[in-house]
Amino acid sequence: MSVNEIEISIALIRDKSKYICLQRNKTPYKGYIEFPGGKCKKSETPELCLEREIFEELGIKVKKYIYLGSIKHLYDNLLIKINIFKIFRFNGTIYSKENQKIIKYSEDQSIDTLPTHRRIFRLLNLPRTLKILTVDDFEKDQYVNYSRYGAIRLRRINYKYYSKNIKNILISQKYTGKVIIDYQYSDEWLDSYQGIHYSSNQIGMLEKNKYALSIIHSASCHTMDDIKSCNKMLYDFILISPVKKTYSRYKPINWSGFSALSKESYLPTYALGGISSKGQDYNLALENYGFGIAGISMF
Repeated sequence: MSVNEIEISIALIRDKSKYICLQRNKTPYKGYIEFPGGKCKKSETPELCLEREIFEELGIKVKKYIYLGSIKHLYDNLLIKINIFKIFRFNGTIYSKENQKIIKYSEDQSIDTLPTHRRIFRLLNLPRTLKILTVDDFEKDQYVNYSRYGAIRLRRINYKYYSKNIKNILISQKYTGKVIIDYQYSDEWLDSYQGIHYSSNQIGMLEKNKYALSIIHSASCHTMDDIKSCNKMLYDFILISPVKKTYSRYKPINWSGFSALSKESYLPTYALGGISSKGQDYNLALENYGFGIAGISMF
């Protein structure tokens, strides 16, 4: 089956604790709400598309915004790349120029939204850097200030070890970031956690009927087959490795390999494997279609 591809730009515009959305007045998904934005014209950059579409739909001229990242979503035989922008300042008064109902939306509302809504909000809350903590890393240096990290993945760390050695340190440091545990330990975990990570051998184990919307789901990818599997499962983000350093039986794919895999991913990607936060790795990850960087001893 052939797949058609289009690219769009959408805007996240806050109004206090809610976001400006529009109710669709045409099929498909008539009556559902969507973020303002639209399809990029030929040879039009995502930024120019954003400015044009938001003026055409809401009658405002955006003046200050940042690019947050992108996701891809497959609707039947139509693959849509969604460029996501957060708007900070605009000129004019918001109104619907195309006679769509304006709805101020927050995630706790019970209202029909497009399938991409949850994915867009998930991207909004993802950190750009992910600390991966192993037993060896923890025991080598127990004086790390974990409060600086937006998310920590506990790699191959079970609940017994966590509760005995790590938990009280995170409490004493008033850690407020996300705790991501490995899939094989999820049934034994007694404390709250915000994410579950799947190894490349576990990608297919994400059970849709047990998919907790409150939990972030991530996976490790090393090959194009891994990427394609994660695209079908719709993880919230993936780690692509090894970029610069050999891991297990996998040789470094370098930035060219990371770029090729990231381009095919429907999901935000993080570069992993010999990555450092002190050099150009973060910028290189973004330049090669990545969302951020991850590592064990990167900080």
